[in-house]
Amino acid sequence: MPQRLLQLLAKLVAIACLAHCGKKTTPPSHASSTSAAAAPIVAPDDKVHPTYAGSISCKECHEKAYADWKNSHHGLAERPVQPDQLDQQLAAPLKLEHNGRTSQAYLDKEQLLRIVTQGKEPKPLAYPVARIIGHNPLRQFLIPAPGNRLQTCDVTYDPKRNELFDVFGTDERKPGDWGHWTGQGMNWNAMCAACHNTRLRKNFDPATNSYNTRMAEMAVSCESCHGPMKAHVTWQQQTPQSSPSLKDPHLPKFSRDQMLETCAPCHARRSELTGDMIPGSSFYDHNSLTVTDLTDIFHADGQIRDENYEATSFLSSKMHHAGVRCVDCHDSHTGKTKLPGNALCMQCHTTGTHQNLTGEKNHSPAPLTRPAPIIVPTLHSHHGEGSTGNDCINCHMPTTTYMQRHPRHDHSYSIPNPRLTIEHGIPNACNKCHTDQSPTWALTHAKQWYGSKLEKPTHLRADLITRARRQDPTVQPQLIEMLRTEVIPTWQATACHLMAPWLANPAIRQSLTAALANPSPLVREAAVRTLAPMVRENHQPTIDSLRPLLADSSRAVRIAAAWALCATLDLTSPAGKELVHMLDLHADQPTGRMQLSQFAFLRGNPTAAISQAKQAIRMDPNSAPMHHDLAILLSTIGDNAAALLSLQEASRLEANNSEYHFKLALVHSELGKPALAIAALEKTTALDPGYARAWYNLGLAYNGQGDTANAIAALSRGETADPNDAEIPYARATIHYRLGQKQEARAAALRTLQIRPDHPQARQLLE
Repeated sequence: MPQRLLQLLAKLVAIACLAHCGKKTTPPSHASSTSAAAAPIVAPDDKVHPTYAGSISCKECHEKAYADWKNSHHGLAERPVQPDQLDQQLAAPLKLEHNGRTSQAYLDKEQLLRIVTQGKEPKPLAYPVARIIGHNPLRQFLIPAPGNRLQTCDVTYDPKRNELFDVFGTDERKPGDWGHWTGQGMNWNAMCAACHNTRLRKNFDPATNSYNTRMAEMAVSCESCHGPMKAHVTWQQQTPQSSPSLKDPHLPKFSRDQMLETCAPCHARRSELTGDMIPGSSFYDHNSLTVTDLTDIFHADGQIRDENYEATSFLSSKMHHAGVRCVDCHDSHTGKTKLPGNALCMQCHTTGTHQNLTGEKNHSPAPLTRPAPIIVPTLHSHHGEGSTGNDCINCHMPTTTYMQRHPRHDHSYSIPNPRLTIEHGIPNACNKCHTDQSPTWALTHAKQWYGSKLEKPTHLRADLITRARRQDPTVQPQLIEMLRTEVIPTWQATACHLMAPWLANPAIRQSLTAALANPSPLVREAAVRTLAPMVRENHQPTIDSLRPLLADSSRAVRIAAAWALCATLDLTSPAGKELVHMLDLHADQPTGRMQLSQFAFLRGNPTAAISQAKQAIRMDPNSAPMHHDLAILLSTIGDNAAALLSLQEASRLEANNSEYHFKLALVHSELGKPALAIAALEKTTALDPGYARAWYNLGLAYNGQGDTANAIAALSRGETADPNDAEIPYARATIHYRLGQKQEARAAALRTLQIRPDHPQARQLLE
């Protein structure tokens, strides 16, 4: 079999890498170490936390704001267990039957809350609850675990119904799973704490596999949004009240965009870069935002699909682009919307400008960059006054329920179009309400009401994104145009990510290179990440274009550039230190260990890479991709027997993954087991009849065993699957020629030359 597993390594590692890296060379220093190169990126806890005064210090001067905040979702984001009025309902034992087991919550004789449920042990145990996170519509229980961990239990409390429920629903998770409540996927220190507390530091120590998590204050306090206020409180206490002309030099005034970027980290799907949220600082200096891309994390029109929270959708919306910000709709202290029902939307859509109908004296109206469309709800919605169909948010901010009980409004302000449901499976608000009707029924009514106005540019963009996800090569010019003409940075970033399959196209590369100078750090970062595989190909123009971004004004861009160029990166440089800090920050998660594995490999240390991958698998033994990636690494040191075991485990965990069976075939071939290789290739093509290279390899394998009839049949299937692969008809031509079937051989060779006119072997065969 001509394709050796080792020859696939560079491509496979690039695909597996969560953030692409540069060409592998011998590194200048620190080939197998990360922490040794890194100076502290964030200030020490004992320097930061004393600058916080605590929310109680705000009460005297800001009594109403304090009262509004104290019982808000932010004020109750996390708290110790107290049998007070908030949790009094838990005094009576509650039971839950879920996934074949029984759990219970009760207050013991000492008024300590306990959960009886199955943990790592086969039998249920009574676990003490240290804290509660969340308030309404659900409250989760934090249970102490070794290594100063707190684990978020799957047994969850619904205060409105006064009942327990399983936050995973019918998704049964078993002890040992990463996502089981005892696993690292439900670890509070890493997954919950930062957004439920104030200026939190995770403080994971890989040497002891333990945490020393610290915070300025429990819950999302006043200073979570306003920043550290100890100096402000001290100044106020020491300054005579009879001198009103004196201005407090310690009181920062955030812009509307700074306020939004303070909200965004806890309301976004993102990856942390520093582990230190600083109010008022740039979101992109501490986070890498997840946007609509080639994956299915978001729907193609930008609606939330997975647990994506609100920020990306809002940043993708016309509302944000027009100047609307979080505080225009939400009270900053209660978190609630400022006006009921459609009145909130009519602040702008009655006259086309922001009217500040709340009457707030200190509220700065949204400086709309363009007039808002004037809307009469009943005429616009075609639903009667007082009906659910006449509520703006039901059509333009439909809810998706997460964690079984938490309906969240989509903030992309999408325009419903049932056609997208019919053609692409994108949900529409009409059928979320009219569940007893079909999308075709909804489309018929929508066309009657809106006619040609139903189709919007956002819908055509969703069509384009869907085609790009299917890797339709005809979308390339449209993606270039999308990146050039889009006015919303989030969608420009999407265009960058969608170009990834076509980097061989010089026009695509030119478009991405131009995006490196985009004013938005989100777009620059996306362009860097998409171009990064060209560094692996040693494409010098790309390398030259990325190097200046190691000194970009945004940390997200600098780290992306550092990842792209990591093979030769000086780890003592500012960008090198930031990259290393980011890698070390995520060392407590299996995906973080896989990043460290990829980093070590690309820095020239496959032994360290294998060690990190094995640590990742110990954290998450049931993740098939990690076993697959370990197999690739093992193959680089020639340990094909161990690689085979890893691939077999990956195939066991994901039995229907055709790629894993294809790799199994390659390893079997390397080990001289053609019969097993053929069986694995047959499994591959059965799972994915469109896998052209599998048919190609299967045809060659059959031919190697003398089964020329099946070889020709397999190669013919491969040609059908990929009509543009010249090697497949050429392989068939050689078999026909050896069989004396000159007419068939000639036709296959001509087909090869039709695809690739410069194919020398096919031309030689014809001659």
